[in-house]
Amino acid sequence: MRSICPAGLACSFFLAGCVGADAQPKALDRATQAPLILGEVLRYEIQRFAANAGEAEGVLCVAVRDGQAARDPSPDIMQSIGGLRAQPQSRCQGNETLIAGPIEWVRDDEVHVKGGHIRGSEGERLLAYRVVLEAGQWKCVGPIVSWDPL
Repeated sequence: MRSICPAGLACSFFLAGCVGADAQPKALDRATQAPLILGEVLRYEIQRFAANAGEAEGVLCVAVRDGQAARDPSPDIMQSIGGLRAQPQSRCQGNETLIAGPIEWVRDDEVHVKGGHIRGSEGERLLAYRVVLEAGQWKCVGPIVSWDPL
C-alpha cells in the first residue's frame, strides 16, 4: 500500500481552494442593480397599463420611490424604458402615474418591488412585483398574489 505524502496532500487542498474561490459567483453590487430593476418594473407596468390609458393623454407619467416620496426616475432608468410612451412625473401632463420602488432584496437573484398606479382622483393602487435575474438580465415575472385568511 502506498503512503500519502503530506506535502502533496496540502498542495492538493491549496489548489482546490484556489480554484473553488474563482468558481464562486460574485456578489452583485445592489446599488448598481437598482436602476435596472426599477426600469424593468416600470417597463412591465407601462406595458400592462398603457392599454388602459386614453389616447388623448398619449403618455404615462413615471416615478420611483425610495421611501415615502416619489421622485423622477434617473436618466439611466428613463433610457432603459426607452421608446415606451413615458415621461418623468415632474414634466408630465398625463392623467396616470406609474411608480416603482422601493426594492426588497430576497436573494441576489430575486427581489420584490412595490409598485403603484395612480389614476386621476381614484387614488393609488398598490401592487408588489417579483423580479428575477435570468441569464444576466432582470425580468419582472408579474405581481405577487397572496391570500389573506378570512
